[in-house]
Amino acid sequence: MAFDFEEWYNNLTKYDTIFKYSGEITSEIVTKTLDDAEAILFEYGLDKKKVKRAYNATVEALQNLFHHSITKPDGEQYNKFGAFCFRLHHDNLDIITGNYVMFDIVPILRDRMNQINLLDEDEVKELYKKILSNEEFSDKGGGGLGMVDIAKRTGSKLQYAFFEFDEKYSFFELKVNV
Repeated sequence: MAFDFEEWYNNLTKYDTIFKYSGEITSEIVTKTLDDAEAILFEYGLDKKKVKRAYNATVEALQNLFHHSITKPDGEQYNKFGAFCFRLHHDNLDIITGNYVMFDIVPILRDRMNQINLLDEDEVKELYKKILSNEEFSDKGGGGLGMVDIAKRTGSKLQYAFFEFDEKYSFFELKVNV
């Protein structure tokens, strides 16, 4: 059975959701979300340090959505489609994103995140510096820095899943805890 976005989104957002969005990912949406994010996080009583870490991770997560999202493959007319959610539980905040990716890049993404998750905090910081100094950039404009930056800023492992949509597309879910 193919991945059902509506089911995924409804399950994702039914518990302790303090912010959610799904739809076209534009620079205006990214800017608006970032403008609202800090106020939303303070509103729910998170301490200043956690808000700063969450905000910085949110910047990277939204930039990843903006730069790497593709057209929603079910025929809806979105240039770039994605979803974003803040979910609060106890004193922790989950930042969750989702977007469609071409099936052939799934192994590359999975390998990259597994490599990052094998590193301790100091090694993540070193990898971050190495990528910055290497000055290599992908065809999307980054050097693979986004996921490393998220891990560095949150101090947590990248939790992820891929859901097969069809023979060309998968849906990529990324969750980090702050």
